[in-house]
Amino acid sequence: MNRTSWGLATVVLRDGERRSAITVQPPDAVRYADLAVRLKAAGMRRPTRREWDGGLWPMTHCTVTVEADRITQLDTGRLKLACTSSLALSPGWHAAAVHGHVLVSLVEPGTWAQSHAADEGIEDAVLVAAVDAGRLLCGLADIRTVTAPR
Repeated sequence: MNRTSWGLATVVLRDGERRSAITVQPPDAVRYADLAVRLKAAGMRRPTRREWDGGLWPMTHCTVTVEADRITQLDTGRLKLACTSSLALSPGWHAAAVHGHVLVSLVEPGTWAQSHAADEGIEDAVLVAAVDAGRLLCGLADIRTVTAPR
């Protein structure tokens, strides 16, 4: 794996509500460390299991750009990270983005197999295991929608 992997998920909270999520997995430890520093500066942090299950995630300075029903970039205010994966957003993912925010998570390399990332293939259990191990940074980002000109 030589490039950053992106994944989609719909996280189910303790009360049964669903929230849209994207997860970023860098290809190596050096890139992970660089992104972790930048994302922490933008407001992300490592949640406890109670915070994760309750959806008590910090608001960040990040924005996620959605264009033509695809994630195109994550902007931390100091870094713009292009999404090179072609992740199509499902109606369920859109419905779970009810408040105009998306949960953004950073996981360590090797957290999931690259083939499982697309089309909401990251299982909640994988993210919960990363939370329990203290290896997940997360926070809420605003969704910025770009409409293609006609």
